[in-house]
Amino acid sequence: MRFFSRRVRALALIGAAVLSMLLAFALPDIVSAHAAYVSSVPAKDTVLKTAPTTVTITFAQNLDPKVLNITVYDNKASVVSTGTAQISSTNSKVASIQMTPDGSDIYRVDWNNKSAEDGDVTLGAFVFGVDSSGQTDKVPPDQVAPTSSSSSGVSPFWAVVIGLVGLLVGAGGTYLVMRPRPTEISS
Repeated sequence: MRFFSRRVRALALIGAAVLSMLLAFALPDIVSAHAAYVSSVPAKDTVLKTAPTTVTITFAQNLDPKVLNITVYDNKASVVSTGTAQISSTNSKVASIQMTPDGSDIYRVDWNNKSAEDGDVTLGAFVFGVDSSGQTDKVPPDQVAPTSSSSSGVSPFWAVVIGLVGLLVGAGGTYLVMRPRPTEISS
């Protein structure tokens, strides 16, 4: 018994493929956001006249409080952060850590977190300098490795392409299995 003609099935498969592609390109932030670094106080690669007592970082997604760590190091790689990182009570994308400045001219901030939205773990680091004149040559922008993520490393574009190829292969296989078979006429 045939419920749908071949044309209806083909149009449904094409419609599903087009809808999948439109959704993937219309929602790229959902595909790739994670809880990545957005900004910080002090800002990365800046030079302050006096060292702060708190470092605050804003991330792209809400944070999972169980997987959050921020550590501040001085120029001799000694830990100067105190206590544990805290998520803001008014904005769960913002976390901070207290620190005790020790007269260093450069500080490194390492962080790692887990998104409460998509469950992905992200980590990164940045530096800031301290000089009473507010200027220094000790904080070049390329000093810190770029922020990285524990995701698979596949860009959203290629994830969409791979998904569409899989969808088309599945649709082709479904068609081959479901297609009407010609009947043989015996004489």
